Amino acid sequence: MDKINVKTALRAFNRIREEGRERDGEFHMQGITAASDYDGYTISLRDDYVTLQIFFHNKFKLDFVNKRHLDAFVERIEKIGTQKRSDH
Repeated sequence: MDKINVKTALRAFNRIREEGRERDGEFHMQGITAASDYDGYTISLRDDYVTLQIFFHNKFKLDFVNKRHLDAFVERIEKIGTQKRSDH
């Protein structure tokens, strides 16, 4: 599936980790949760309906309920990954 731009998803992940709210080792921002395994080689972005796992060498796996949920998730990831960072 080429619907996911992995570079944008990685930028979104980093932004959520930097600017999101941390809770129980996960970071939350705009309805998206970002988490990683202990060594950082596998990361995940998820909401209530979609989970995106990104593995080493930018391979990824998507689990989703339906295409409408996937489209909304991708739109939020792209927005987070391409927005200008907020000043703190």
